[in-house]
Amino acid sequence: MTSCNATAPIDIPTGSNVNPIKGTFTCIYDANLCSGASVTVSADLSYLSIPCSGGTSNTISFYGKPYVPSEIRIYAPSLHTYNGSQADAEMLIVHTASSSSNEGLIVSVPITMTTSSASANSDLAAIFQAANTINASAVAINASAPINDDINANSFIPAKPYYVYYGTLPYDSCSGNYYYAAFTDTMSAAGPLSAIVANHIVTVPQSMKTNLQKSKTGPVTGVGSGSLDEYALYEMVGDCDDTADESKSSSTPNASTSGSQSIGINIVWGILIAIALLGVAYVFLSGNSDSVTATVSSAVSSAISAVPSADATQ
Repeated sequence: MTSCNATAPIDIPTGSNVNPIKGTFTCIYDANLCSGASVTVSADLSYLSIPCSGGTSNTISFYGKPYVPSEIRIYAPSLHTYNGSQADAEMLIVHTASSSSNEGLIVSVPITMTTSSASANSDLAAIFQAANTINASAVAINASAPINDDINANSFIPAKPYYVYYGTLPYDSCSGNYYYAAFTDTMSAAGPLSAIVANHIVTVPQSMKTNLQKSKTGPVTGVGSGSLDEYALYEMVGDCDDTADESKSSSTPNASTSGSQSIGINIVWGILIAIALLGVAYVFLSGNSDSVTATVSSAVSSAISAVPSADATQ
């Protein structure tokens, strides 16, 4: 349990309606973010820590403000609860503001332990493997171990909706002001994680300042080098966009196709006009064959002259 007055972590009420939040969250990490990093077990064995010191091309923009990743922490079990229940573990990616603002950003992703390595996150497995080589009895002497595999932090971020709230750090010293992007979709990790012990951090009640909200879409992520195959990043709004796309795709056909279609349409219109004129002539001039014949001849001539030539339609 923390010894300070924290306003985080909280319980995420996944079964309740939460006010929506609008905006853009871009979360793309440099592939070298954790390059050459080591994982460290805290002195009290309550969490893992990986410094985020590599890479210079991170693109982290949370609702219009830029942030810089500084540390990855992993706790087991999770700090947040989800409808009152803890996840097996939780990853916190801590960011500092790159501007003069003193507000930070914490991205939270719950973790589910699994015995199936096929469904496990391989980047997370590399962290666990390195951490489990540290002997808990020797932490005071050597608390770190190198991560032998390259880690791509982009694989940790789900392109799924997330909850947003405002609070302090969830651990000592409970200082600062942080926005939380708390996901509820878990990532899988091949357990066990034997390097750390259960933490005693408990959730705190929400306050007016917490202002819990939920996004409608997921963030823009660096998964798959920008590929959208794995996740749907945006919601479709109505059918108007589909109609617009169809009109755009049909607005630039080749000239011969366009000309042929125009000629055919004009011929149909000419025939319809001729029929209409014949009907009018029949109603008003019935009984006078000479007049009907003259009128029909005039209507047909008018309809034919209304049909533009092929050269004109092109």
